[in-house]
Amino acid sequence: MSIEYGKEGVTAMSETGPRRRRRPQNPVQEPEAPHRIVIDSGTDEPDWLVSAGNVSGAASRRAQSMKTDKKTEKAEKKEKPEPAAAVRERTPARTGTPGEEREDILLLGGRARSAGTKSQTRAAAKTAGAAPKSTAVKKKTTKKKGPKKGGGVQLRGMLLRLLAAAVVVTLCVIGAAGGARLVQIKQTLDLGDGVFYPNLFVNDIPLEGKTLDEAAASVTQQVTNLIASWRITLRTQDGRSWDITGEDLKMQYDVADQLDQLWAIGHTGSSADRYEQVQALMEEPIMRYTTLTYDMSMVNQILTQIKNEVDRAAVSATRVYDDSVFPPYTYTDDVPGQELDITGLNEQICAMVDQLESGVVDLTPTTVQAPVTRAQLEGQIVKLSTYETKIATTSTEGRFENIRIGTEKFDHLTIKSGESVSFNKVTGKRTAANGFQVALELAYGQYVEGVGGGICQVSSTLYNAVINAGLEVTKRTQHSRPSSYVPLGLDATVSDDRLDFVFKNTTSADIFIESKYYNKGKTYYCQFTIYGRPDPNGYTYKLESQVRETLAIPEPTYKKDTDAQYVIYTDDEPYVYSKGEEGYVVDVYLVTMDSKGLEVSRELKYTDTYKAAAPVYYVGVTVRETPEPFTSTD
Repeated sequence: MSIEYGKEGVTAMSETGPRRRRRPQNPVQEPEAPHRIVIDSGTDEPDWLVSAGNVSGAASRRAQSMKTDKKTEKAEKKEKPEPAAAVRERTPARTGTPGEEREDILLLGGRARSAGTKSQTRAAAKTAGAAPKSTAVKKKTTKKKGPKKGGGVQLRGMLLRLLAAAVVVTLCVIGAAGGARLVQIKQTLDLGDGVFYPNLFVNDIPLEGKTLDEAAASVTQQVTNLIASWRITLRTQDGRSWDITGEDLKMQYDVADQLDQLWAIGHTGSSADRYEQVQALMEEPIMRYTTLTYDMSMVNQILTQIKNEVDRAAVSATRVYDDSVFPPYTYTDDVPGQELDITGLNEQICAMVDQLESGVVDLTPTTVQAPVTRAQLEGQIVKLSTYETKIATTSTEGRFENIRIGTEKFDHLTIKSGESVSFNKVTGKRTAANGFQVALELAYGQYVEGVGGGICQVSSTLYNAVINAGLEVTKRTQHSRPSSYVPLGLDATVSDDRLDFVFKNTTSADIFIESKYYNKGKTYYCQFTIYGRPDPNGYTYKLESQVRETLAIPEPTYKKDTDAQYVIYTDDEPYVYSKGEEGYVVDVYLVTMDSKGLEVSRELKYTDTYKAAAPVYYVGVTVRETPEPFTSTD
C-alpha cells in the first residue's frame, strides 16, 4: 500500500495491492506548446544550445559543443560565407532599351543573399551568346525616335539602392535584438548548470542550486527522520501496550521519482522549450511530495495477536441444586466477555499512517454478554403468589396444633409440570397416630368435636395461593357455612373420607411450595408461597366474591339438654348454644391483572350458596321439685 506525503496529509488512492499512492498536492500542469524562437534559419544554433533529449545540463552541453568546434572550423575553411550585401543582376530592361539594367535583392532567412555576381552574370550572358556591356549590340527598332529615357533608369536604380540599404539596416537591427535575446536565454539556462532551477520544491524543501545528489541527500534525510520518529502505541485498560513503528510497516519513501521529474524541468527539450519551462517557474513554483509505501499486513498480524490476548469468552451463569435454601437452587454469577474490534481499529491505524501521525490508541474492547445470565436463571423461578390467614385467638390448643401440622406437610414441596396434588394425600389421614388432635370442626352444618379440627383453614389458605399463582384447580368444595378466616366463596373444605382439594401444575416448569406456620406476638398465621415460571403475559390473578342474595335466619331450634350440660331444669332459661346465621348466595369471580396491577378481565368462576342456620337453644329436662309448705307444730 502506498501513499503520498504532503502538507495537508495523504489519502489512500488505491487498495488493489499492498501499496497505496496519492497524487501530488500541486500537480504540474501541461504547459502550452512554447513558441519556437527562430534566430536565423540560415545559420546553425550557437554552440551552447542543445537539442531535445540532452539531459546532461549546461556544463555537459559546453563539453559537447567543444567536440563540434573542430568540425565547424574545417567546414568554414572549405566554404567561405557568402556576402551579406545584395547582388545586382543585370537584365534587359522590359522597355527593350539597350543598356538598361534591373537590380533584384534576394533576402534569404534574414540574410541578404545575391542572385549572382556581375561577373557571373556576364559569364552567363557570354555563354548564352550575349555581348558584354561595352560591345552590346543595339537592337533595331521601327519606332520613331523620341527623347532619351536615361533619367528614369537612373531614378529607379537610386530607389533600388535606397531599398537595399534600408533592408541592410533592418537586418542589423534584427540581428542586434536577436543577439540580446540569445544572451538572455543563455543567462537563464545557465541558472540550472548542473543544479536544479529556482522555485522547485520537494516536501517543502527548496531544490534551487542543489545537484541531484545534494537534493536526494536532503530529502532522504527528511523522510528518514519522519519514519524514525513515527510510532503508534496500542494500549489496553489493564496497562498492556504494543508499539507499531515504521520498520514494522516496512515504510519507504520514493525520493528518486519526484526528483527525476523536477530535474527534467529546464533540462530536457530544445533550448526554446527549456527556456519557456524555466520562465514558467518564475511565475508559479512547482511543489512535489514524495510517495510513502508501507505494508499493512504487518499491522493485521499485530492486531490479530493483540485480539487473541485481549478477547475473553463470556461465562454463563448456572443453577445449582441446594436443599439448604428454597426454592432449592443457588446460582453462579455470569461473567461478561470482551471482544476487540480489529476491523475498526485497522481503519483508525490506517488513517494515522496515512497522515504519518504518531500517538497512543486506547484499546477499548466491546463487552460481550454471557448467553445465560444469573438474572435470566433467577427470572425463571419467581414468586408467583403468597396467601396467609390469621388463626383465631379463641382456637383451642388442639386446633393450633392441627393447623401447624397440616401447614408444614406442604413445606418445600416440588410439583412437576403436569402433575396434580391431592391435599388429603399430602397431609395424610387426620388421626391421632399422625399427630392430629381433637378440636371443633364443622360437620353437616354443625360444629362438633373431631380429630383434626381446624385443618380446613389450611386447605382454604392453600386454595387461594394456588388460584393467585394461576394454577388449575380440579376439585374444590365449599363449606356448608361461611368461614371466619377467608371471605365468602374463597374457602375449600376437606375431610378424610369424602372431600378433597386437588390442583394441577399447568405450567411448563416445576412449581415449588413453601409453607410457614408462624406467629407475630400472640397472633398465629398460616402462610403459603408458590414459586415457578412467571406468567408469559406477566399476569397475576385473584378471587373476588360478591353476595348476590342474603338468606334470613330461620326460627330457633330447641334441644333438650339431657346431660344437663348447659341447663338442668325445665323452668330454667334456655341456653343459647348458637345464635343462628344468615345464609348467602355468592358469585365468585377470577380477576386477571397486568404487570401494573390494572384489571385486564373479570370472569365468573362459580356461585356458592351458604344456607342460613337457625339459632340452637338447649333446655332442661328435669322438673324442679316444689317444696312442701312449712307447718308449725307449736
